[in-house]
Amino acid sequence: MRLIIFGVFLCLTQSSYGFFGYTRKYNNHEEPFLPHTNRILLINPKTIGEKWIEQRLDHFNPQDERKWMMRYFENDEHYIPNGPIFIYVGGEWSISAGSISAGSHIYDLAKEHNGILFYTEHRYYGKSHPTTNTSTENLRFLNIDQALADLAFFINHIKSRSSDLTNSRVIMVGGSYSATMVAWMRKKFPHLVTGSWASSAPLEALLDFYEYKEVMTNAIKLVGGDECAETFKNAFKEMEHLVEIGETRRLHLAFNLCSSLDLTQDIPHFFYELSDIVAGLVQGHRPGNIERACDYMKDQKETLDKDELDAFAAWIRKGSWTCLDMSYQNNVIKFTNIEWGSEANRQMRQWIYQTCSEFAWFQTSTSKNQIFGTTYPVDYFLKLCQDLYDNSFNLTTIEQNIARTNTFYGALKLSLTNVFFTHGGLDPWHPTGILEDLNESTPVVVLPLNAHVSDLGQISSYDSPELKATKEKIQELVRQWLNE
Repeated sequence: MRLIIFGVFLCLTQSSYGFFGYTRKYNNHEEPFLPHTNRILLINPKTIGEKWIEQRLDHFNPQDERKWMMRYFENDEHYIPNGPIFIYVGGEWSISAGSISAGSHIYDLAKEHNGILFYTEHRYYGKSHPTTNTSTENLRFLNIDQALADLAFFINHIKSRSSDLTNSRVIMVGGSYSATMVAWMRKKFPHLVTGSWASSAPLEALLDFYEYKEVMTNAIKLVGGDECAETFKNAFKEMEHLVEIGETRRLHLAFNLCSSLDLTQDIPHFFYELSDIVAGLVQGHRPGNIERACDYMKDQKETLDKDELDAFAAWIRKGSWTCLDMSYQNNVIKFTNIEWGSEANRQMRQWIYQTCSEFAWFQTSTSKNQIFGTTYPVDYFLKLCQDLYDNSFNLTTIEQNIARTNTFYGALKLSLTNVFFTHGGLDPWHPTGILEDLNESTPVVVLPLNAHVSDLGQISSYDSPELKATKEKIQELVRQWLNE
């Protein structure tokens, strides 16, 4: 499983994996965050190696013989022949060796069972480039069907390379979008995958994902308090009022915008991006994050006598921008760059394409039960899909894509065994996931005060009792699955 604006389509944050959002302070579609861990210092170069495997470009067309090289990491530090295979599945980010080193819970699981540990990179992300660029034509090979087939082929390849692995059982772990993948791998390939741990897995593709902003609102009220929520609410109301009366000069100065707002096309982008920065705060919340933001704005109001708008703007400006670019057209230009190595192709051009072509998850302002304005409906996201990908998408095609995804993969009506679903109660993504036990071997835990993908780190003295119990639960389940 770190879903724009372009950021937009806020899966999955260095500390979370939203699916949109590139101006965010807390989110940038990086690997799931491992708290209290230095990934670099814990890497053992003697046991972890970067490797490559040849994959088919199109697994479903036998006549297409084009191939490409998929990157993965391997850690055999604790492996004993015939031990199990543990696979940490990469999502919409660039993988690194630190995530399968000491400090991650999957590392401890592999250690307990003398398993071999792998970390796979998703096609079109990181260094795994199946095509010469990311043109709309080339991106047709970027989809969940091909990505799951990559994993199935990977498992068969690993098992075939040594007789010591032929009969090894396979445990998969994923966070955010890659949690979706490991759940669906167990559904589609139960003969290959013994069990999966899916942390913060969105499973139901949705056109209007208005619940995202509702959960954001409730999380801020719960953790930051009603006064903090009112600050956000009143700031957005005042900003909308200023736009309505044409007084955008104050917004330009308050947020240190790079250019004046174009009232004909920048307004949905401006409001979505600001709400998405707050989304990064909530989705990537760790104890103290929301509280510090609320305290900062409160101090701005009480000590410096600022109103809610200026207090909110001051918090936004704590980011690293020289100025904040809210030009919709500038972002279209940026994210239509199809060359590898460009900012667009770090993650976001690919991820936005996946939302347009498979999942949507458009985090709109259509609900009345949220505090982040009213100016970014579904139409805003539809226009983005059209502008970035040569008018390949419209409302009808996107609705058809959503229906296909939910029909092929089951949405919230999955029939599964041997999958452990975990969610954070503060995570805006949890409404798209399974929240009640499916059966004895497929339990669900919702951690009330946790956010997105907050449970992948090793068991620690910093863990709450509930978080520790959740990590112990996956240990218990893996023991059961491997002994079946």
